[in-house]
This record gives sequence, structure tokens and C-alpha cells, in this order.
Amino acid sequence: MFRIGTIVSYRGRLYVVVGVTPMSVTPQLVELEDPESERIRRVPYGDLQPFGEPEQSVQEDDRHADH
Repeated sequence: MFRIGTIVSYRGRLYVVVGVTPMSVTPQLVELEDPESERIRRVPYGDLQPFGEPEQSVQEDDRHADH
């Protein structure tokens, strides 16, 4: 499972994960944002490759949301 904010590679480009469909939905899709165009697209989970860890700002936002 990819976490929100994770940077992934899809078809040779880098995207940021901004959402995922529920596990019960088939096929499971991941919503990606293109940082250059800010466009959102949905792609199958299995087509993605992890690239890096979530950005620091996203991790900080998550910590504040829990409190």
C-alpha cells in the first residue's frame, strides 16, 4: 500500500500519491498528482513503482492531524 504523499514512478514520470480507492474496490486504484501540471489521474496499484519517502511537510501535517 502506498501512503499519501509518497513519490512514485508511473510510465517514467514522478507523481505524488494523493488518494487510494478502498481495498474492497476492484481493481484497486491510486490517485496521483503530477507536480508539474497539478493534474490528478487514477492508475492501477500494480502499475506503480515506489520512488521515495513522503515529503517532510506531509509527515508534519499527519502528526498535527492526529492531535
